[in-house]
Amino acid sequence: MAGTVEAIYRLQSIDAEIDEKRESLSSVEAELANNEDVLVASEAVRASEETVRELRSRLRSLELDVEGVSSKIAANESALYGGEVTNPKELAGMEQELDYLRRRRTAVEDDMLVLMGEVEAQEEKLQAAQGLLSRTERRWRTAQSELVKDAEELRSRLATLEAERKETARGVSEGNLAVYESLRRQKGGQAVALLDDGVCQGCRVAVPTSLVQRVRRGSELVHCGSCQRVLYSR
Repeated sequence: MAGTVEAIYRLQSIDAEIDEKRESLSSVEAELANNEDVLVASEAVRASEETVRELRSRLRSLELDVEGVSSKIAANESALYGGEVTNPKELAGMEQELDYLRRRRTAVEDDMLVLMGEVEAQEEKLQAAQGLLSRTERRWRTAQSELVKDAEELRSRLATLEAERKETARGVSEGNLAVYESLRRQKGGQAVALLDDGVCQGCRVAVPTSLVQRVRRGSELVHCGSCQRVLYSR
């Protein structure tokens, strides 16, 4: 029986490490699936690119407007100064229209200068966003490589532990194994407690001398009267 209790205690140690490794593997796998930083940086680039495209489109519209107005100015100047029109009233009207077109061109060109400044500023922001995305992707790839290695090591260790558990469990009867599994579920994974100097290390309650002697004899499974865990004396 002493061997049985020792095997159960060993089984508990293996199960505790299996639980810890499984939790670590779950965390690593979650990190492997997590690319939120890359997604955020990518979205920032996309939004910046959209802003630059919109500003460039507006700038192109203004350029076309200036070209159109300049074409009208050239046509009016040709007609006004080419001697084609001689009627004073018509000439005055053409001069007024030409003045309006020149003022309009100046206003549009001023708008273009302001917009060109906005385009330049947004292009700088886009370059910064692209740089951040590039750095974030590099960090993510490096982290992914390390996480993949961690996951492989954890899976390898789990395979070893599960083999050890299977081998250890062979030394425990089905009945005692059922007792262990039941207590493990009830007691948060600690089905077996060390008996140290007459005190149960599971609940820190002193064990009667009669129970201490029974535990040390090892002829039966002895449970702590306080926490019901199986007691084990090294």
